[in-house]
Amino acid sequence: MKKVSLVNTKRGYQYVKKYGMAKLYLKARERLERNRMERGYQQWMLDKRPADSEKELQREHLFSWNPLISIVVPVYCTPEAFLREMIESVLSQTYSNLELCLADGSVGDDGAERVIRGYLKQDSRIRYERLPENKGIAGNTNAAAAMASGEYIAFLDHDDILEEHALFEVVRWLQDHPDADMVYTDEDKVSPDSGTYFQPHFKPDFNFELLRTNNYICHFLIVRKQLAEAAGLYLEEYDGAQDYDFILRCCEKTEKIGHISKILYHWRCHPSSTAVNPESKLYAYEAGKRALESHLSRMGLQGEVEALSDPGFYRINYALDAVPKVSIIVMDVPAVAGLKQFMKALSKSRTYTNYEILLLLDNPEKNKIILNFIKEHRQTAIKVVYCTSACNKFVTFSRLAEKLDSEFLLFLEGRIDRISRGFLETFLGDAQRPGTGAVGGRVYDSSYRLKCGARILGLGGLVGDAFEGLKFGYTGYFHKAVLQQNCHAVSSKAMMVKKECFLEAGGFSQDVEDRLKDVDLCLKLETLGFHNIYEPGVFLVEQNYRARKKKGSRSAAVFEKKWKDLLLEPDRFYNCNLSLESPDYRIRETE
Repeated sequence: MKKVSLVNTKRGYQYVKKYGMAKLYLKARERLERNRMERGYQQWMLDKRPADSEKELQREHLFSWNPLISIVVPVYCTPEAFLREMIESVLSQTYSNLELCLADGSVGDDGAERVIRGYLKQDSRIRYERLPENKGIAGNTNAAAAMASGEYIAFLDHDDILEEHALFEVVRWLQDHPDADMVYTDEDKVSPDSGTYFQPHFKPDFNFELLRTNNYICHFLIVRKQLAEAAGLYLEEYDGAQDYDFILRCCEKTEKIGHISKILYHWRCHPSSTAVNPESKLYAYEAGKRALESHLSRMGLQGEVEALSDPGFYRINYALDAVPKVSIIVMDVPAVAGLKQFMKALSKSRTYTNYEILLLLDNPEKNKIILNFIKEHRQTAIKVVYCTSACNKFVTFSRLAEKLDSEFLLFLEGRIDRISRGFLETFLGDAQRPGTGAVGGRVYDSSYRLKCGARILGLGGLVGDAFEGLKFGYTGYFHKAVLQQNCHAVSSKAMMVKKECFLEAGGFSQDVEDRLKDVDLCLKLETLGFHNIYEPGVFLVEQNYRARKKKGSRSAAVFEKKWKDLLLEPDRFYNCNLSLESPDYRIRETE
């Protein structure tokens, strides 16, 4: 424990040097709060383990399809206790059609070889090669993969542990998805003595935008051997982030990617591992940045990769390929004082000029005052849309949209006190990419608490906002509050969509409840094959005004009926092990 304490001290010192004491304080406070929320996780995890009687049934179970799975492990000077525990976690699997391929690059150290040869005498499923030199983690892994004869290759680190039923769960899932090319599972961390399990990572189903911000797939990864070979296995030039590069190349070649929402892998924590000490392999994060840049190049995407303050996490600032016209639509126009502040916030943060502002008005008394205000701001292209018919603003605008000469629509909260600089370019960088539907930013209230951003189906009963109430400066569960990612829906308080896509989706649905019209639009875009994106690079802070109180349980019968099938399923961009009562990604209480 003294070693870990020294490591943490060093990490803190390096972090302060680079980012300052204030940011370290926020980081430490958030970690403490997260630890508090995860109390009881170990017992939760142990309760989820199958009983011994169930494991015996798994050993006797006969699947209709029993693919051979080759578990490949690069070995390098592995401590004996860790090595034995890793090997035994594989050999004790309740699914037995496996082989363990070990490539040992421990030049000058015979300890690992002595241990492995002992197991070789006991189990014929082990393949072992003592390498003449240490080829690095990429080269050693490739050497292990070269021994594999299975239909699927599973990647395992030399000091980590598999749950005893890990492969059984994978093969059971494959029975229903025999065409899957990749499968990954949830994971956690384990202490050096294997006595404590902590920091569970409950992952979403495949999320390409999130993958482009960090290697969230990580462990436990199973890949069809044919795909692994076509992708080129591990490349030594990305050593340290070789798995990230490999996963990106695999995902470029297939969409048949599955996820099992169960903790089946334990990532060993010790002072020299990245699990406990991310700064122990800073070169790995530079390699990850290069891997991401290469991925963008192969995909024909122009963008600058920026390393975030948390090691191994990135954001992509996509380049604009044109300067299209944007219509900024303000549905809920504030009083003149609020409108003045709105214009002031926009002018401070605006670095893009090809735009117009549309104000939707339906209050005759307020109209004259606002028209006078517009005359005072003739240098800005401001237009007024009158909503005097029985139809509401959403329907009025949907009918008007086709007549606009702009290419992109930006729906924006009218009561803005502050908005991030360059917000139009950031939104456009995502929205202009082929296949993008709606793009949404994050909105904070006047007390700097997150109000809305990525929306989660089923949260709070119907639809909720991820990390609602999170303090500004906090990054959320595995930093997801500040990471670009796919989601089902975003909020119209800060949402951009290409006009062509908006019209193809039929605009805002007239029959759906107003408070869910934005979610409905996003889901319609999704059914058309578009991908909705949460873009935290855009954030805005609302003015200090008295908001209406939320009604307890407002009816949404039309929306619920329309999207019944989707709402019955867990949100694939969330995780079924996480709470639907709280937006802070805490573990769901067992019933």
